[in-house]
Amino acid sequence: MEKDFIKDEELLYRAIKPYPNWWKEKENRPSSAAFKDSLGVSVDRDAERNELEIVGAIEERFELKAIVKVKTAYCREIQTYPFPKPLSDNPEHAEIHRTEGIVELTDSQARNLAKSSEIVFQKK
Repeated sequence: MEKDFIKDEELLYRAIKPYPNWWKEKENRPSSAAFKDSLGVSVDRDAERNELEIVGAIEERFELKAIVKVKTAYCREIQTYPFPKPLSDNPEHAEIHRTEGIVELTDSQARNLAKSSEIVFQKK
């Protein structure tokens, strides 16, 4: 794992909290609201860990509806800016911003991430 750059091959994992507006029940997927945050979309990098380890680490930190993953390459395709932002208690932490200088994603970017995300864990 590179400290200062996220490679296109890396997967980014987003904790989907049990907020009603963060999940589309009929479509069984996150809504674009799950990817709208004025402080940045917080994600965990895969950092060459296996998926069970990643899910376990996220489950320990949050009350969840689900965990989804998106490809870093796709984030760049839709013109978002994923970058490492390690925390003292989570070195794999990263964020997805609109651009290098603008934090909050556009509605279109958030919608694209929601539609392209893959569910890796879901509470029933």
